[in-house]
Amino acid sequence: FFKVLNKTMGGATSSLTPEDIEELRDPELSGFTAAEIKQLYKRFHHLDRSHSGFITQNEMQLIPELSLNPICNRVIELFDVNSTNQINFRDFVRTLWIFSEKASPELKIKFAFQIFDVDNDGKINESDLYYIFNIMVGRQFQSQKLSQVVANLIETNSKNNQNFLTFQELTDCIGKQDIVDKMTIPFTFSKV
Repeated sequence: FFKVLNKTMGGATSSLTPEDIEELRDPELSGFTAAEIKQLYKRFHHLDRSHSGFITQNEMQLIPELSLNPICNRVIELFDVNSTNQINFRDFVRTLWIFSEKASPELKIKFAFQIFDVDNDGKINESDLYYIFNIMVGRQFQSQKLSQVVANLIETNSKNNQNFLTFQELTDCIGKQDIVDKMTIPFTFSKV
């Protein structure tokens, strides 16, 4: 398993090995180049204020492109695949890849669905949608009005009068290109 996480010196992880970089370039994980992975590693270390080899939810919020998004905490929850409030470098790369301009639209749409599917049951019900909308609009809507908006959205977009939206129904509701556009962050990598 990802050797770099086990090599520590005074609590801080040591440098990436060629094997680590190759593992991170696996198409199942990311499509970043070796140079981009090295730059992400530097950024990861910069965010890792405790030099633990992991970054916390609070440290993730130091990424401006992420922290400006109202659903930042929900996105960070999905970074943290083990629910430990610790994100390792592998998960950091894997999730940032989803937001890369080079990632496939299908990958972005699948992740967007995961953002909305708060209870992780494979469908988006009223409580999932209410939770996300409440984060996005905050106190702009009264609770009852927001509940009505959510119920109406599901009723209007659910094909079989179900009380939930499927993956395809959410994609149709929002629009594939709109999802892809909102799930893309133009990362700037310096030329090495």
